[in-house]
Formats: sequence, C-alpha cells, structure tokens
Amino acid sequence: MSMASMISKEVLSQKIKRAGDEIRLLGRDVEALKDVDVVVQSDVYSSLSMEAAIRGEYLTRKLRELVFSTATVPSTNLLESAADAQGILVYSKENGAVEITIPSLIPNRKKKSTDIITAPLYTKLNRFVDQQRLLKRFKDCVICITHVYNKDLLGNGRYRDHDNIELKGILDTINTFLLVDDSMAYCDIFTTHMVSDMDFTRITIMERNTFPEWILGHKMEQKLPC
Repeated sequence: MSMASMISKEVLSQKIKRAGDEIRLLGRDVEALKDVDVVVQSDVYSSLSMEAAIRGEYLTRKLRELVFSTATVPSTNLLESAADAQGILVYSKENGAVEITIPSLIPNRKKKSTDIITAPLYTKLNRFVDQQRLLKRFKDCVICITHVYNKDLLGNGRYRDHDNIELKGILDTINTFLLVDDSMAYCDIFTTHMVSDMDFTRITIMERNTFPEWILGHKMEQKLPC
C-alpha cells in the first residue's frame, strides 16, 4: 500500500489548507518588514524578522509533511534537495579538518527544534562520508563553531548568549558521522564570532594539534572584537 493511500482526502485537504494559510501569514510578515527602518527601529525589525523566520521554518516542516505523507519519493531525496537549497556545504580542508557551512545563524533554544537544519545536514553528511569514503573518525579533536553576523544588521540584541543557542541537535548529527564520541574525553568545543556580508554558521572539526594555527587565522580574519 502506498503512502498516498494511507491518508484520507479530507486530512490531506486540511494539511494543504493550513500550509496555504501559513504562506499568506508569512507574506503578511514580510510585507510588514518593508515599513520598518532597520537602523532607527532595530528592535522592531529584529522582532518582526524573527517572527517571519520562525513562521518560515514552521511552514517548511508542514510542506515536508505533505511530501512524507503522500509521495512515493524517498525522504532522502527531499532532504538532499533541501540541503542543497539551503546552501549547506560540507568539505575537507587540506589539513584534514572538515568544515560545515550553514547559511543561517543557529536557532535560539526557545525555538526548541533545529530539525529544519539537522535533517538536511544528516543527509548531507551521510553523502559526504560515502563520497569521501571516510573510515577514520575524529577522536582527539576540537569543534570550532563560528557565528557569523551580517554587518549591515548589527544592533542592540543581535549578538546572542552562548548558552541560548541550540547546538545539541547539530552536534549529535555531526557525532553520528564524524566523531568517535562528542564527550569531553574526546573533543573540545570552541565558540566564537565574526562579521561578514551575511549571516551564516561555520563549524570546523579538526585534530587538536591543528587548533593553534586555526585560531591565529581566525583572529586575522575577524573584523569586530568581542
């Protein structure tokens, strides 16, 4: 029996209607942003843009549910496409490190879920490990997490506290493919920030003995002091 035959027409119609409602509300939120001066009303802009971003992520989950509950296309196909659409990159560095680029800031804890990132990241890492034929996992390593802020949107409250960022789901996903274990016995975690032309998160997993060279390079790259 196909997945499409396991869901009633009425339930599917309700799901599609809710997705349509969310699309209209998201459009309303984005339109509201046009009337806000990001410099003069930075707090208002931050609040409205956060609401729009949260609604967008909720909508993405609802649209994924439509695929998972009705389509015969494997979920991995959708998530691989989602990872590419989001611009998630995973690649090896010359010194043996693995670098992950996520073109957004990692959500705050109050949003409760990072599934919007971790599900595509899981698929992307799985494909990366298969393509690179990585047999050795990092054992004595440092995980460096760089939160990169769009310099044009900096304002009061833009920088987040380290303990308010939801890293667990992302670290668990990385652990599944790249680490022997993510406990303190096997890896250290270093978090920092910098500014650039856009928001994104860069995660670098490296052998511990290459960390001093990395931190020197980061300090030279950094444009704004903590």
